[in-house]
Amino acid sequence: MEKKIIREDKGYVSTITIDRPDKKNALDADALFALGDVIKEIEKKGSIRVIVLRGSGKEAFSSGVDLAGGQKEFKRTIEGLEYCLDSLIRYPMLVISMVYGPAVGIGLDLCVLSDFCLAAQGARFGAPLVRLGRTYYYTQIERLTRLVGIRPAKEILLGGRLIDAQRAKEIDLVNLVVSPDELESVTYSLANELAEETAPIAVRITKSTIRKLFEENPLDPILEEELKRLHVDEINRSKDAEEGIKAMLEKRRPVFTGN
Repeated sequence: MEKKIIREDKGYVSTITIDRPDKKNALDADALFALGDVIKEIEKKGSIRVIVLRGSGKEAFSSGVDLAGGQKEFKRTIEGLEYCLDSLIRYPMLVISMVYGPAVGIGLDLCVLSDFCLAAQGARFGAPLVRLGRTYYYTQIERLTRLVGIRPAKEILLGGRLIDAQRAKEIDLVNLVVSPDELESVTYSLANELAEETAPIAVRITKSTIRKLFEENPLDPILEEELKRLHVDEINRSKDAEEGIKAMLEKRRPVFTGN
């Protein structure tokens, strides 16, 4: 079986690489479950203080969820997506995203969920799902909007275009933008500094406190059920959603009807 997620530990730092360069590091169901498993294994080990999350090579961080399996694999892919993101949300120590090229869809959400995001000039960010007849899931919309604000979130989600690294820095999606030649050394310099010069228990409690104060605001149950219905039933099962995926796989422009 193809190994789609690679883990390499060096001291207190663990590098997790999405290794699907032929797919621009898109994540299919197997890769999503594998990424979630690796994060859980690192947490269980307990000795790692910083995760560096990256894509293989310098062409792409992740171009999103791989939907090449079509509707047949869709349910398992969504389950893998939820498992992967939940593993990252619950991870108590530091995560740095190192971004070359596009970070799209789940690639964007991985950056949002990371504690630090460093990008190369030429990196791009977005979730152009409205162009596929779909939408970013409501939990992902909430995370993105909380981080960057309402208008920048609308720019990304409703415009359906990718923003460049400098714009991402302006809206606080990215901490630092450097040249592609510098990104790796700058990222690992930060990772090693954080791993060696910050106290793990202080980091864990501070991160947990920030999450509880600013990131864990449970929705009203009635509103949450409505959002689930809208996103799962009305959007994902619409004819436009089917057309969007079909057009993408056939490499043509979609014809949306509003149904």
